[in-house]
Amino acid sequence: MNTSLKKRGLFVAALTAVLLLAAVLPAGAFPHLPRWWQYDQQTWDHSWKSEPSLRHAEHQWMRANPDASDAEVEAFRQKLADEYLAMHFHEASGVQRGQASWFSASHGACTSHTSGYYAASRTLPCGTRVSVRAGDNYVIVTIQDRGPYVGGRILDLSKAAFEELAPLGSGVVNVTATTLKG
Repeated sequence: MNTSLKKRGLFVAALTAVLLLAAVLPAGAFPHLPRWWQYDQQTWDHSWKSEPSLRHAEHQWMRANPDASDAEVEAFRQKLADEYLAMHFHEASGVQRGQASWFSASHGACTSHTSGYYAASRTLPCGTRVSVRAGDNYVIVTIQDRGPYVGGRILDLSKAAFEELAPLGSGVVNVTATTLKG
């Protein structure tokens, strides 16, 4: 085969792959894009294969379609990937910018026991999910307490949530807090 034809074939294949990726991936599919807040961190750490219900759906489909072509199998797996993204997708309802500090509490105003990624807010209702971003790092927290009561601070984050954003020794960090629907 002619070298020129090989190069042209490789170029067409690469271009096709890029166009397919652009068509398949939803807007905000990468955390550095402007719509980073729309997905849980888990979305980046795992795939649909980490979701038991989707693995079960694939198993059932494969058993029901033993003669499926590779294209049909791939199309079904893409459907599972889209469903996985939808499970972790969140719409925003508001944004606040300010400072966040960290606190350690065993009992929150909204629950009898708090652990993991949670926060305190003076204005947001208990149970609200908030995506908190500092620089390139972000974490999704649930409002479970009231505070902070220091001027200029918009959130008090749990120790674990704060450590995702900055070292504990920094005490406070500038954040963008995006309130999530649902």
